[in-house]
Amino acid sequence: MIDNGTAKIEKTIDGIRISIPSKKNWFALIFGTAWLGGWYAGFTSAYPTVMYGFEQGEMNGFMTFWLIGWTIGGVGIISVLSWGYFGKEKFNLRKGEVLFEESIFGIGRKRRLQATAVKNIRTELNNDSWFGSNRWAFWGLGPGKIKFDYGLKTFSFALGVDDAEANHIVALLKEQFQN
Repeated sequence: MIDNGTAKIEKTIDGIRISIPSKKNWFALIFGTAWLGGWYAGFTSAYPTVMYGFEQGEMNGFMTFWLIGWTIGGVGIISVLSWGYFGKEKFNLRKGEVLFEESIFGIGRKRRLQATAVKNIRTELNNDSWFGSNRWAFWGLGPGKIKFDYGLKTFSFALGVDDAEANHIVALLKEQFQN
């Protein structure tokens, strides 16, 4: 078997474990990191001005509003960059349940699903270019290439794998769910 994919796949005696790192767009990650340097310079120059105004009993409404927006933008880009550098998606099938996780250093969204309710595992290869249908893919975000239905919801993962690897993972999962 050829093993040159992005995903780490382990077949176990009672199921399968799949771990996929987030999609890496190195241009976006380096650009975002450089932008964060400029963000920090803007933040450190505005913060003392706002704090000095509060201490003096004078409030500069524009600067306060600007600093709040600037802080929200910084938290957003830090979150996106953290996902891009360190994010992982995990799909663990064992003993009749699926543990589905999207996390950074183990912190993030974790779901426990009943394996019997997982249906219609499929690939949905989307256009993840900048001008395609998933513009968030540039930052490593958005719907993945592997989808499955769980009740009346659809889950997706594996944006960071190539199309051929997504098809391979779907074939492995279909094999596991038939057993």
